[in-house]
Amino acid sequence: MFACKKILCIGSIILGLILIGLGVFLLASGFAIETITIGVIVGGILLLISGCIKKCTNIPGLLCILLTLVTLFLIISGILAIIFVGALFEGLILIGLGVLAALLTAICLINRCCCRDVYRAEC
Repeated sequence: MFACKKILCIGSIILGLILIGLGVFLLASGFAIETITIGVIVGGILLLISGCIKKCTNIPGLLCILLTLVTLFLIISGILAIIFVGALFEGLILIGLGVLAALLTAICLINRCCCRDVYRAEC
């Protein structure tokens, strides 16, 4: 396994654990929008599963698509939480995690294009 792909898989596992923890916190605190809470938990579980399986290194495009969807969900739900519920603290946390997911998405796309693979001779 190449080092750049290993770092990406570990990053997605850590982000997944953070999202599951945030979802449990939102669930325990009685956050007003339940769909955001469920979406955060499901996104965390999907990132955790995709980072743990061997397919993370074999099919990096799948992880890039998943990270892009999680990024969009986190940023949009953070904005909605601030506007509709008035939960500034939770909204800023969601937006911050969305920016972190966007950084992981950029790393994933760079790795997809620039890291040498055994199956591909050129980039």
